Amino acid sequence: MIYRILLLFVIAAASVSCTSTEFQSWEGRNSVVEGRGGTRKVVDGMDVWTHGDPPRRFQVIGIIEDSRPSGIIPMAQMKHDIVAKARQSGGDAVIFASSASQLQGYYTAGSATAYGYGNSASEFGSSTTVPITHRSSAYVVIKYL
Repeated sequence: MIYRILLLFVIAAASVSCTSTEFQSWEGRNSVVEGRGGTRKVVDGMDVWTHGDPPRRFQVIGIIEDSRPSGIIPMAQMKHDIVAKARQSGGDAVIFASSASQLQGYYTAGSATAYGYGNSASEFGSSTTVPITHRSSAYVVIKYL
């Protein structure tokens, strides 16, 4: 049992280390936009616009591309990593742009036990299969005007 817990811990640690959150600066004309409104969530003190954009003028300063495994631990940290990278890049807020998920395989674990006594035997077993997916997301980093 301890080996199974240790294996799950190693898999979780390896999946967290496979994350990538990169900022690319925006180059181009007309980077100032008048937003129309949308839904917003505040994460670590920064606006994260999930549907639509802010109902005010803002300037696009870059794009954050995030890639990580779709496990519970990496996904729980995703928006915090996005906000930290946006703040480090000089942004006031981020706007969700896209997200995609890709199936990479399956992880299967099982166990079985058998008992024998005299002329009879009994057994039981169980197994579980979990999909391994990878998520890629893009966020627009903006500065309020």
